[in-house]
Amino acid sequence: MAHPIHVVTILLMSPLILAMAAIPCPPNTCENEIRWRIYLKQVVRAEPDVNQQNIFTPPATLFGTTIVNDWTIIDAPALNATVIGQAQGVHIMSDLASVGWYASLNIVFQGNRFDGSTLQVMGVLPPAGEWAIVGGTGELALARGTIKHKVVRATADTNIRQLDIHAFYAKSFI
Repeated sequence: MAHPIHVVTILLMSPLILAMAAIPCPPNTCENEIRWRIYLKQVVRAEPDVNQQNIFTPPATLFGTTIVNDWTIIDAPALNATVIGQAQGVHIMSDLASVGWYASLNIVFQGNRFDGSTLQVMGVLPPAGEWAIVGGTGELALARGTIKHKVVRATADTNIRQLDIHAFYAKSFI
């Protein structure tokens, strides 16, 4: 049987412990939300601007083709757009019907509010779709959300893809 002083101590401390564990963050102090439209420039063949490289092609099919990329992130779908980052990663033809590429990207931002911050993105790369934001670093620490994407300009050598980001990320207290 518990000693009466221990029971009293537990009863007195329990509300304090529960209160400490249940303290919510005041609004707008623990998490930020971002809605941001940016653009991705994928250059397939136009030297010297090519920003992806095929590293493996199976002999009989596209299935398994693996391409490494360092796509440019820009602020507008224009020739004079400002570079605001890079989408570095791989895309792999993992669909037997050869209609969708699996992509894993680390979007690294530069020269703006998010300079040096990253978003980790995964999903399928059809002409239009949605990717999952599964993490982030720097100002975008612990990011989670989605990026809706669609091709808004295409030539034989270059695709410009509109990225509509909707994410939540941890507010930095450091």
